[in-house]
Amino acid sequence: MMSSMSSAIHASLIRRTAFRSSLRIAVGALTSACVLLAACDHRTTEAPITPPTGSSRVISILAVPASTYLQAGQDRQLTLEARDSLGALVTNATATWSSDAPAIATVDAVGKVRALAPGSARITASLGTLSALVQLTVTAAAPGVQQWSVARPGVSDATILGVWDDGQGTTYAGAQNGVLLRSRANGTWEQVSLNTTETIVGVWGSSPSDIWLVGTNGLILRGDGSTFTPVASPTTAALLEVWGLSATEVYAIGDKGTIMRWDGAKWTLQSTPVSDDLWGIWGPNGSNLFVVGNNGVILRSDGTSWKLMTNPSPSPLFDVWGSSAVNVFAVGVAGTILRYDGFAWTQMTTPGAANLFAMTGRTFNDIYAVGNTGAVWHFNGSAWNALSVGTGQNLRGITKRGDGTLRIAGWYGTVLTLRGAGAGATISTDISDPLLLSTYGASNGPMFAVGLGGGVFRRDASGWSPAVVPSVNDLYGISGSSASDMVAVGDTGSVLRYDGTSWTREAAPTSNLLRAIWNSGPGSYFVVGERGTILRSNGAGWTPLASGTQQFLRGVWGSDPTNVYVVGDSGTVLHFDGGRWSTIGVPVSNTKRLRAIWGTAANDIFIGGDAGTIVRYDGVRWTPFPAPTTRDLRAIWGRGPTEIYAAGDSGTVLRYDGASWKQLTVPSTKILYSIFGVPGTPQIAIVGEAGRIIEGKP
Repeated sequence: MMSSMSSAIHASLIRRTAFRSSLRIAVGALTSACVLLAACDHRTTEAPITPPTGSSRVISILAVPASTYLQAGQDRQLTLEARDSLGALVTNATATWSSDAPAIATVDAVGKVRALAPGSARITASLGTLSALVQLTVTAAAPGVQQWSVARPGVSDATILGVWDDGQGTTYAGAQNGVLLRSRANGTWEQVSLNTTETIVGVWGSSPSDIWLVGTNGLILRGDGSTFTPVASPTTAALLEVWGLSATEVYAIGDKGTIMRWDGAKWTLQSTPVSDDLWGIWGPNGSNLFVVGNNGVILRSDGTSWKLMTNPSPSPLFDVWGSSAVNVFAVGVAGTILRYDGFAWTQMTTPGAANLFAMTGRTFNDIYAVGNTGAVWHFNGSAWNALSVGTGQNLRGITKRGDGTLRIAGWYGTVLTLRGAGAGATISTDISDPLLLSTYGASNGPMFAVGLGGGVFRRDASGWSPAVVPSVNDLYGISGSSASDMVAVGDTGSVLRYDGTSWTREAAPTSNLLRAIWNSGPGSYFVVGERGTILRSNGAGWTPLASGTQQFLRGVWGSDPTNVYVVGDSGTVLHFDGGRWSTIGVPVSNTKRLRAIWGTAANDIFIGGDAGTIVRYDGVRWTPFPAPTTRDLRAIWGRGPTEIYAAGDSGTVLRYDGASWKQLTVPSTKILYSIFGVPGTPQIAIVGEAGRIIEGKP
């Protein structure tokens, strides 16, 4: 049996332990100790210890949100977050609410604010000696965008692979997914129905009313320019080109060494000594025909049989053309151009390494080859030279027209017209509908949209039209500080700068894809992209910054150069304080891609992302909104804190008015990628897939 002194010592230790412990631990420890002591010493007279109430006493409160904006006439429910000394939430805490400007906004006993008139008010939550503030700004009622229209509908974003002109003013362009485009008498381009989804690779006709189309899975169509019907094909191999000398001598070539001839009645396969894919065919007559293909294959026919020719290059060849049987050219990958002089093929010196896919000419000293990233090369009879075409689109076909002009076609429904010859030629864009990924408009200045294939479009009084720019890869982002200071960025470290007059290329210290850009002042920019890339420019070059992540970064925005935020894949959010980047926690799943960020101030920032994710920062904390859509959101921009727009997949457009997000009905079902205000107007423009641009006005 323990002595009284021993019991007292034990009781004292137990009391000290109880006071240092939390309520739950204290109660448990005290109960156990009392049981033990009762069993050992029934003479103890110390009363049971009541645990302190400090663990459930509120020691801090916070009003949520810390800052908010409402339009006059709107309500907003504020909430109180109370915590005890252990940091746990206290759920039954009740505060007294008050407004220091009741003419601007009132607040009731449960924290519901009513905005009455434009101005600012401080809403206070009081609990004993504690208080918390909400900074409320009330704006005038803003109706926002009420009317939508299609400012640029686009024709087709299908990749054009073959183009042919009938010599009388009508041009045809065959493309992916059964698309056939047509322009009559230099008129607008339109789609011709083919009732097929096969890719159209080759187009050729013996006359304006006898036109052949060939494509995947042995597809052969014949038509009069308006109606096309299938013709029995002796192969299921993909047919990659069609060309002929007359209505009764037409050739189609394709995969696995396929060559066949139309004799006016039927198609017949011809024997060839190769199994390589064949891409191009040309000849001055039926006794001198040339075919080129993969692995440097060059075949020649004397009208009886096809024989393999000796070639100094193993590079794949995609087209062949000549001015005579002793002056023939073939083009292919990595800038390969071969010339045949009637005796042997030799490799020519070229101005670059672009993959070349098509060629044609007017005379022996006026020949053109076209290819990737806007490559248009001219042969003047002695040397090849690169021409500036003002686009970076990959070009796949070229045809000569009856008036001597050339039409060049390529990716994203692009068709160019070349007038003149050589260095003196001018090139204009007839149509081009690349996916548009970003848009920006300077105050009292021009507005631009940028997209795939280095496409840049400018908005003026007559609408949107292609701008002339240096050839670059895909462009993903554009921003600026004024009408004479804009920068566009894109794939493989592409950077274009606009000085108010023209666009010029700039070197970047990376070949990574640059996804988004934010202007931090005249000449100053932050750029983000793949593999955690962050670049900064002060107007005199680009400097890489250590981001601390390898995640794909998709959006950037800041309130000033010392308060910049970046968002990206796996729920990544980074913050720059002017010295270094750090990761910050935001209440979103780490499986979500965060694609857009924009704000009105340092305490009013919005992030958008996958599956309708929207999160707001109020200067103290990030708070998620209930998802207003299940669609991925790709853009956020606004005219002010109570007129904010978000856009994304399937034509989704949302508006936030300060109180809630609402879905708007717009004339698009395509993915929408970027939003910006039209300079000098209350309108906004949203750009997206297939070169489509929609505009809205109040």
